[in-house]
Amino acid sequence: MSKEDNQLVSFRVEAEKDAPYTLDKAILVYKAGNGHAFATVHEVGTVGKKATILAGKAMSAQAAVALALELSKSATRGGFVPKELLFHDGDTICWWVPPARRHVAFKAKELGSPERGEIVSNPGLVFMVTGRRQWYVWAVKGSERPGEETPLYLAPYFNVSDTGLICVGNVSLPDGTAAERIAAWNDAFFNSFFTHSNARKLVKYRGGAYAFWRDMLDGKHHVFPERVLLPLGKTLKVVLSGGRDA
Repeated sequence: MSKEDNQLVSFRVEAEKDAPYTLDKAILVYKAGNGHAFATVHEVGTVGKKATILAGKAMSAQAAVALALELSKSATRGGFVPKELLFHDGDTICWWVPPARRHVAFKAKELGSPERGEIVSNPGLVFMVTGRRQWYVWAVKGSERPGEETPLYLAPYFNVSDTGLICVGNVSLPDGTAAERIAAWNDAFFNSFFTHSNARKLVKYRGGAYAFWRDMLDGKHHVFPERVLLPLGKTLKVVLSGGRDA
């Protein structure tokens, strides 16, 4: 322990209401140079008239969750919930984008020119972002708001893997997963260039994905042909519970 670690630190806690707060436990967080971290929980005793941190034990995941719940009881939060929000838990957010005509742009010479973009019909989509900055998208059929048992389909866009994981490349991603950032995430997806197929098979269409998007950009399908969508084999409930990988 360095000399600086031995220095006494004093602080004051101000409560909004009168409450008999007493020092109960101390948590020490240790971080390594490689980014790994762990915490220990310590009882607080009294030596003379001074509070003293006693020997501790490693903090379990269950203890961390319990602490978060205790601290959140007095947290101030609120706000309007956007109608497209499907699920929000901690740093994971999931939302729905109804079917609509939107502009999409490609950088793929297989579509007839180095760069090409048009306003086309798009299927309903479900996006999900996790705290690990993993970004997913899946397609859904129809125009009804998805529910837990809604079957998901592979999103028919380039830069999306078989599991729905989006390859972001050099796209500038929005900061955070708060509900009010949904519009920013939508813009980040639709305002970027689609460059190449990341899936083994992107759509069920004669000639494959490039033929499909050539026809879409040429205006052959004014309404998105949902028959081309390939089933993911999972429902919204399954992917939200963590079953995202194939």
